[in-house]
Amino acid sequence: MGDSVDNDSAFCDLEMEQQVLPVFPDSSKPCVEVWNDKLARGVLSCTHFKEHWRIWVPKIYSPEPNRNCLDWSFDESKAQEVLFDTLEQFICNGDPQEVVTKLSQLDSPPSVCGRVFKMGEPTYSCRECGLDSTCVLCVNCFKQSAHRFHKYKMGTSGGGGCCDCGDTEAWRTEPFCDIHLAGSETRPDSTGNRLPDDLTERARATFRAVLKYAYQLLTLEHSTGLPSDLQVKECDEDPLGFLDTPDTYCTVLFNDETHTFEQVITTLARVIKCSQRDAIEFVTNIDREGRAVVKCSTFQHCSELKTDIERFTARHGNRPLKVLVVHAHVVAHQFYAMKLLDWLQKILGYAEGFRVVFSEVALQTKSPDASIVEGILLRDSHLWKSARTHWHRLIISGMLMEYESKKEFAKVFTKNYGSVLKDFMRDDHDHSFSVASMSVQVFTVPTLAHHLIAKEEVLFNLLHTFISECSRKCNKAGKLEFERNVPSGTFKRAQYILYDLRYLLSSKPTEWTDDLRRGFLQGISLLLNLLTCMQGMDLVTRQVGQHMEYEPEWESAFNLHIKLAPAITLALEWCGTDRVVLIKAYRATLKKLYANPSFDHTQAGEVRELADHSATCIQYDVASQPVSIHLPLSRFLAGLHLHLEKFGLSFDSHELQVFPRPTPEQLIELVLRTQVMISQVHAGMWRRNGYSLLNQLYFYHNVKCRSEMLDRDIVLLQVGACLIESNEFLIHLLNKFNLMNWANPQFELNTLKSPEEDSMRQTISLVEEFLGVLVMLVGERYTPGVGKVTSDDRIKKELIQQLCIKPLPHSELNKTLPEDVNHETGMERVIDQVAEFKKPGQGTGKGVYELKPELYSEYNVFFYHYTREELSKSEETQRKRRKAAGEAECCPPPPLPPLTDAFMMMANLLQCDVMLHIMQVVLERSVNLRARSFSEAQLHKVLHLIGYALQEEEKQYCQFLLFTERAEKWGLEQLIEELCSNPRVEAHKDLLAWTLAKYRQVAAPRRQGVPANTAPSTPIQETSQSEDTAKEEKEWRAKMAAQKRAKIMAQMTAMQKNFMKENAKLFEATSSEVGKTGELRDSAMDLTESLEATPVSLGPNQTSKVTTEHTYTCILCQEDQTVSADGPALVLAAFVQQSTVLCQRRKTESLDMEESGGDDQPDPLLLPATLGPAPHTGTCGHVMHSHCWQKYFDNILAKENRRPYRLRQPSSFDVEKHEFLCPLCECLSNTVLPLVPPLGALQPPQSSGQPAQTNISFEAWLQGLQIALKYKRKLTNGVRNLESRRTSPRIQAIRAQESSSEQNQSDFQIGDTDGDSQPLQQLLYTCPLDQVAIELGDSGPNFAALFSADRNLAEQPKFSDSLSDIIILYSQATYTKGLCVHPHLGDSRVPLMTWKSCAYTIHSLECLLRDMKKPLLGDLSCRRQDCLESLVRIVGVLGTTWNRPEIISSHALRLLSMILDNPSDGPCIFDWDCFGVLVPLTLSLPSLFSSDQPTPIPSGNTQELNTLKLMFLSHVVKILLTADFSEGIMPMDVDEEESAVNSNILELVSTVRKVAAVTGGENAAKLDARVVWTQVKDACIPFLRCCALFYHFLTGVPGPDVLMEVGGDSFENLCAYLGLPNSYHELVSSSVVFDLSVKWAKHEKVREYLSGASNLTPVAVPLPVNQLVALPADYSELINTVSLFTCPNSEHEDSRNPTMCLVCGQMLCSQSYCCQTELDKILVGACTYHAHECGAGVGIFLRVRECEILLLASPNRGCFMSPPYLDQYGETDQGLRRGNPLRLCPERYKKLQLLWLGHGIHEEIARAIESSSSVVPTQWQHL
Repeated sequence: MGDSVDNDSAFCDLEMEQQVLPVFPDSSKPCVEVWNDKLARGVLSCTHFKEHWRIWVPKIYSPEPNRNCLDWSFDESKAQEVLFDTLEQFICNGDPQEVVTKLSQLDSPPSVCGRVFKMGEPTYSCRECGLDSTCVLCVNCFKQSAHRFHKYKMGTSGGGGCCDCGDTEAWRTEPFCDIHLAGSETRPDSTGNRLPDDLTERARATFRAVLKYAYQLLTLEHSTGLPSDLQVKECDEDPLGFLDTPDTYCTVLFNDETHTFEQVITTLARVIKCSQRDAIEFVTNIDREGRAVVKCSTFQHCSELKTDIERFTARHGNRPLKVLVVHAHVVAHQFYAMKLLDWLQKILGYAEGFRVVFSEVALQTKSPDASIVEGILLRDSHLWKSARTHWHRLIISGMLMEYESKKEFAKVFTKNYGSVLKDFMRDDHDHSFSVASMSVQVFTVPTLAHHLIAKEEVLFNLLHTFISECSRKCNKAGKLEFERNVPSGTFKRAQYILYDLRYLLSSKPTEWTDDLRRGFLQGISLLLNLLTCMQGMDLVTRQVGQHMEYEPEWESAFNLHIKLAPAITLALEWCGTDRVVLIKAYRATLKKLYANPSFDHTQAGEVRELADHSATCIQYDVASQPVSIHLPLSRFLAGLHLHLEKFGLSFDSHELQVFPRPTPEQLIELVLRTQVMISQVHAGMWRRNGYSLLNQLYFYHNVKCRSEMLDRDIVLLQVGACLIESNEFLIHLLNKFNLMNWANPQFELNTLKSPEEDSMRQTISLVEEFLGVLVMLVGERYTPGVGKVTSDDRIKKELIQQLCIKPLPHSELNKTLPEDVNHETGMERVIDQVAEFKKPGQGTGKGVYELKPELYSEYNVFFYHYTREELSKSEETQRKRRKAAGEAECCPPPPLPPLTDAFMMMANLLQCDVMLHIMQVVLERSVNLRARSFSEAQLHKVLHLIGYALQEEEKQYCQFLLFTERAEKWGLEQLIEELCSNPRVEAHKDLLAWTLAKYRQVAAPRRQGVPANTAPSTPIQETSQSEDTAKEEKEWRAKMAAQKRAKIMAQMTAMQKNFMKENAKLFEATSSEVGKTGELRDSAMDLTESLEATPVSLGPNQTSKVTTEHTYTCILCQEDQTVSADGPALVLAAFVQQSTVLCQRRKTESLDMEESGGDDQPDPLLLPATLGPAPHTGTCGHVMHSHCWQKYFDNILAKENRRPYRLRQPSSFDVEKHEFLCPLCECLSNTVLPLVPPLGALQPPQSSGQPAQTNISFEAWLQGLQIALKYKRKLTNGVRNLESRRTSPRIQAIRAQESSSEQNQSDFQIGDTDGDSQPLQQLLYTCPLDQVAIELGDSGPNFAALFSADRNLAEQPKFSDSLSDIIILYSQATYTKGLCVHPHLGDSRVPLMTWKSCAYTIHSLECLLRDMKKPLLGDLSCRRQDCLESLVRIVGVLGTTWNRPEIISSHALRLLSMILDNPSDGPCIFDWDCFGVLVPLTLSLPSLFSSDQPTPIPSGNTQELNTLKLMFLSHVVKILLTADFSEGIMPMDVDEEESAVNSNILELVSTVRKVAAVTGGENAAKLDARVVWTQVKDACIPFLRCCALFYHFLTGVPGPDVLMEVGGDSFENLCAYLGLPNSYHELVSSSVVFDLSVKWAKHEKVREYLSGASNLTPVAVPLPVNQLVALPADYSELINTVSLFTCPNSEHEDSRNPTMCLVCGQMLCSQSYCCQTELDKILVGACTYHAHECGAGVGIFLRVRECEILLLASPNRGCFMSPPYLDQYGETDQGLRRGNPLRLCPERYKKLQLLWLGHGIHEEIARAIESSSSVVPTQWQHL
């Protein structure tokens, strides 16, 4: 009524302007008042709303010039106030909040969920209660529903569907979750949900305005400007200052599916000249929203951009990108329109009344215009992505929640179905973004579907649309024809109609009405038209003479079949529920078949005779005329025929008489041709037809297609066998197979006259195939309607046959069954009746089903769904099984189920004359050794058929079956008996015996004259006798063989003894060597026994070392070589990687640096307390000569450099990083570890005059060091040059590389003029040793003896050049990997990095052993033992080899100053890892005073012991400062004296805590000393374990037995081995120690750490073993948490591939452009970047939606692994394809944890790449 204003005079407009405009800018009141006023006068129309929007929308939402969609910012609060609140106030006529609250109290809670799924959101369907597979629940409803305890399936939504909770038609039971149950109970009357009239009227007016406005703006045709009623007019007196600026236009870029991301990114970067990053943002926006504004400027500028972009993109994919230039105000209004739709959706959620009003308005039609809904349906493909989804969501939430609205929408949708689908076919967006995807919302509702079929002609609309599309693809004969290179996109899209057809038919009607029958039959007649187009498509003709020139296109036809088959199956089921429908459909199909004959009616048949029977056969030579595998029309008839019996109909019932109609012979003709063609292909006659034919046959038999192909064909032939007289039927078959000659008894003689080898082979094969078809026809009765079976029996049969091949896991077994429309196979219903589930052992592998033993008898060797491989495999398995069980070694035919009455006549095939004649012919030719057409398979199949016949007669299901009686006339019994002893058929003798026995048993009652019991038993007795003799013979043979073996062995031992006597001398020599090379452990045992004490590795009481020589065999040249210092070097292939596995804080290293103001520069000096990142060394333990390895590596290098560049991608190693694969085990390596002889053997023997070990007290030693520190100086001028040493080519190569590498390397040249700029480079030196000795006084000589400087250089160990080169080569590897720099020989950090790697590797091994709960020394694998031994020995001799003692001495000073002076600007005790300082200190301290002599090799004397004591002390102080002693547990039995001694510890605790200002330190008095000491002891164990490993390999002192056992690593045992005091009293025995502890605690940074002033907390001591993040036990929880994760870089957008870092638990948005980051000048995905940050380049991730593990090793290597989640059958489900509920498998996760802790990721990836066969490499860096 209010629309009259539209054409009202301008007066009204003016009046409104005058009234409203003055107050427009500042207040939003008046416009609401204006609207109220108009409403009261009854003239309110859309125009009045537009007036307001016309002014305000451009003001708020207009894009500014020279901006684009990336930097828009709108005043949202203003918009809310002016544009949205006004509408709400108008609808509610007051405060919206109050009204909404009131409404929600009135409105009963919702009973329907209707949540619209976003892309990738998790969905759940219940396999027990869901009506079909499209019935899904959202996360919230699922969590609250009963279905979570049923068999549910998880999946991820493609976007666009909605949650079906509360839809009673979607669920068989439990339609409501607990949330919506409440709503369903309070819904008896719908009157309560009406809105007040006033409210309704206001809502109606507003909704109408909003919908019209949104529809008008979003579907604007390509005009640049606004509609006139929204333009800002001149006469508006420019209230908002619009007109002083020129008009702005926008260039808008639209999404399409033909151009790739890359193409558009490069285009934008070039045309708009924006950065790569911005171009990526644009493209992500375009992909997500469907369009993006890339530029706002003048019209001219925008148009130029448009043409440029179009010109650029037209090159790719022959059509340019869609670009439009539109007025900025249009963009503003469209932006607002989308927001309005969102707003409207929110309002509709408030009350059902609103939704009713909405559907009313949306469906309202006015004569010229269609309704809004119809408009949207028809214009959908013109909209861009987000505009479409906004409308779809609105329609779902506004119209599909209530049944009536849904029904109305369904009618409109059906009416416009054709247009909607045609638009969709022309469009290029995905189906989920098209309004066509709404079909699933309406067609799957059973009542709606039935209503639409009955009243709205929906089947006609669907099929008509599809057939009109098909007609374009038909040839002249009206058959579909597909060509190779013709684009078929539209046809593929048209096939979505077939899904809709399936939805409509998915629920069978229980009640038929006449309308429904009419609607359905109309659909059937169209379906038959479609099947006619497909009947006989893709004809093939046998190629003779030459091969196919090109492969014909066959895939399209099969794709069409796969999509159509479910609809055909459903249509047949519908026909089977109603007699009238069945009769009409059957008659229509017969007519169609008659109208499309497969043969010439005029041509006369040909009469064929055999065994006194004749038949008139249709002439057709399959070997030379065209044949097709696609016969859907004939197969449709076969499907209908199965339903006839239950309505008491048969082929000849008068209801089914149509004239003319095809005869049974004509009905089976086509199917028979196909069978013959298949047989000929198997016989090798179609070899020249190439692969396309083989592929077609593969799919014909395949589980995907066979239920509507092979299975129906067999049924149709069985129908024929019942309708045609048996003898005639067989003659038809023989004739078609072209075997009439073969069946002639004279065949053998005739062929002798014209022998053709090839044709005889083909004949033999064809006979086998022909007999195979007979076996199928007689034996395959597990089809409901053919045999008296149910569909469950059919599934059971399938399962039994599959399990007879081998036990199978659940998923593989399920794959062998055909799926029904809901993707269910029905396996779960019956599997427990036929098989037992065997769980996998120890959490690995899959569980499998094994067939129950009593069901083996049902095995049918010629099962028709077997492929040829499966047949032979299953037969072999079954024969083996029977042999093992001591049964006859054959597979007799299984008992068959009875036939239904309609198919009863099929049994007659078995006893008709032609069949008996065929049996006789085959048996006779088997007996006749000269027969050339004999084959074992023929005999096997004939015996199988005879077996069937005997069993049928025995069961007496068919009264007319008298096989034995008729067989006597043909003499079959005698022939079988003769064959039993025939050597030619040895393989089948057991089967022959079984058949003969069965024959006599069945014939016995008839032959009453013969004594019944003797006849049949004789052959069986014979066979058993022969079996006994065979057994005896076997035993005798075995005995003889054993005797002979014993004799030979005796001879050999005699010869050995003799040889040993002759060469006794040699043996003595070798045995002594064996003693040398014997295991460390054995020799250790002897020593310890002699000492009667536990071994001690350090200090004055050091146990003597074991220095055995080891001999290894080089894996490359196979020569043996002893490890020695001066011989040729031996190396292990090793891998050094930067690692953060032990890191206690990820990504905080940089923070540390900033905080300490950059003073932490000498960080390479030691391992920080946070442990990492640091270089880790690992090895596979395979030994080579260094020169052999060098040659091997050079070869690889040469080979890789020859490789063309394009092939480099998938290589598993990168030579540019010096990587190679170990020649033996192909383990990834990037350097080599030299094998160094035991360090004990390298130390000069101590002269007898000197005391064995210098004894000096710890305090005196500390004092001496402090004196040395007092004289610390910086060295400023020149340094001895490294070049004095003779160098090898390897080192020269490094040097060449280093001189050519970047200039910045020169900074590390020590003593360069600019070296002082970095604290690292300043060398320190101290006073001579004598000076310290003098100042020390009495202890001076002892102190000096520790640093014996007067050593004679001749005693220095001499290393061969090859060994020293390799040691230096290895040190370069840790240096380059650890610091990410280029190789550099003289850098002072080289030894530091090698020491750091040693400390870190020992740390990580200790953690790994702790995590695996293995003993410290007893259970090291060879790889780890070799790695540690070599590594520790290398660091031991590195100082000597590297030969820069002044630098090492300087490092020692720097370390000492850090520890003993502990200056406030240096690191504090919390900054260093005690073991990480111990290693460099131990190795550098000996050269503290000798800056001109090579570094001595540490020997484990008092010097090392004191160093260890010092670091141990610092470790204890750390514990005292950080541990929480209030929770300690009292030790039970403690001696009195001990507790007295230990009380000193409390003094230390309270002092250091006071000094460090530990909060809560005052309660130290309350502590119990014993509690504190026990806790300290426990906390020290990991540190001591590391020390034990280090000194064990450094000194070569064997470990005590206790350390070989689990749990033997107690504090006391470790202290004893390391020579440390194990009581507190001895450790802190003097004031010097006490003062030092206090000094450490006083450090400023310690206070910062503990007071919490700095944002870092001290790292926990002892170090916990890092674990991967804890995952939830149930996978659905994980998916649900991820559904809330949005991409961090784009607002509110769901991430497509959420991926979780398993190391730190962070969620990442993987594999998307929005989260790419720049790393080393290339853009990498979120995971790659995160791996770089969090794992120093290594990452282990879980891709949540794909449910798979992703391993990454930067920059571009990675692999996928199976996830640690398993379903109840012990199987993983990568990609969630099966969707079974998954649970976490702790064993698998632990394996993953150990892979990560053991630094095995690089190797795992390399192995995966080596074994992967994918042609297209994955771009790992984009993940």
